[in-house]
Amino acid sequence: MNEKKGKAIEQDNALQAVPIDQRQHWMTPAMIFGGLEFTIPVLMVGATLAGSFGLGETFFILFVALFGIQWIGNALQGYIGAKTGRSSSVIARTSFGAMQARFIVGLTIFVVSLGWWAVQTSVAGNAISAMFGIDYTTQWGLWACITAIAGLLFAIPSIIGYSSMKWTDYIAVPAGLLLIGAGIYFALRNTGWETISNWNPAPSMGIFAAISLVIGVNVSQWVIASDYTRYAKPTIKDNALIPAGIAIIGLPLFIVGAVMSVGVGEADIVNVMLNLGFPVWGFLILWFATWTSQLVNNYSMGLALSNMLNVNSNKGRALLTFAGTVVAIIISLAGILDYFMDFLYLTALVYPAIAGVIMVDFFFIRKRTWTDHQGWNWMATIALVVGTMLGYLTQYVTTFGLPAVQSLIASGFVYYISMKMKAKVAPDHFTSIATCGYEESNYNETVSNKRA
Repeated sequence: MNEKKGKAIEQDNALQAVPIDQRQHWMTPAMIFGGLEFTIPVLMVGATLAGSFGLGETFFILFVALFGIQWIGNALQGYIGAKTGRSSSVIARTSFGAMQARFIVGLTIFVVSLGWWAVQTSVAGNAISAMFGIDYTTQWGLWACITAIAGLLFAIPSIIGYSSMKWTDYIAVPAGLLLIGAGIYFALRNTGWETISNWNPAPSMGIFAAISLVIGVNVSQWVIASDYTRYAKPTIKDNALIPAGIAIIGLPLFIVGAVMSVGVGEADIVNVMLNLGFPVWGFLILWFATWTSQLVNNYSMGLALSNMLNVNSNKGRALLTFAGTVVAIIISLAGILDYFMDFLYLTALVYPAIAGVIMVDFFFIRKRTWTDHQGWNWMATIALVVGTMLGYLTQYVTTFGLPAVQSLIASGFVYYISMKMKAKVAPDHFTSIATCGYEESNYNETVSNKRA
């Protein structure tokens, strides 16, 4: 059975379902998925929160965002991935239709994953340049070479495939934990606990805006979680445990970003580390820790591109992942970091609307099944536009509530109502319910039979 699992992961086909008897223990996807939180933007957002809130308020904001909101979205989407055995852009074919899933959903996942990867590669290039004493603000040529090399190294495991990512995380996750410890040590040594604990800046943003910012860093997981849980067992318990790593690892990382920036007065994590006196090995650890989230972004980017171009082989997925990496490096060198905050907000608008349609379709319309629907479902398009527009209006026009959450709920609600109306007025293959997919009871029966 272990040989079958290894063969399935080695094949790593982009469009086909991972067979039930080749699923893994929940710790494997949890290790990869949890590693996603070891990301430079998480530290930067933590530093941004420190500019408006004290330590106690920051902890409250993070607890609500991560445990009260993020975990639920991750668990729901992760369960869909495990039940169907498919990646996010392929799952979307049921609700959006194959054509729309390829060119709208797939393109969105590709662009946003590429953007996140480019953002982090830029900061990693900054960190490594600082480690070698290179001024990345003036010595652009040297910085560009370092950033390009760092990006290619980041991408290699995700190009090889899922199995390579798993082993890389065994190195990178401990490095991330070491980064947390080092950050606390240097912050206490340079700033002092009294200054940190009494920190009470004048707020430049409200509580809801802060929660939205935290969600914005992680909201892509509400869609791409299934890219990794497709290798998990389709049980409720496993898929509730897998996203725990996001909350448990994310909370201290956000806090460390906030703690390190107290007294420094900026959110650029490289400058914060320089001001705190981090040694050379500190920047090297930052690079290793960033590796985990870079793998996830790059891998999802390759899967989405494979779905867009209808490529199913592991070799095709690897080549497309490499091509996407080259494009991402070019974008990184073009200075995407300058638009980091706007990019976060954009992500927080589009992804929840897609997630709302997928979740409602799977749990309430399709009764936890998956069907490869050809064509273009305009009801999903309408729901996507409404959800995104509501998110935009409540984020930029009249600030209200939590735009990402409101966007998800709105798109899901509009999709459900419009599909019910369509079923009565103009039924088609999108409104018919076909019974297929993996049931938890069937999975348990399969495992029992194999053991017998």
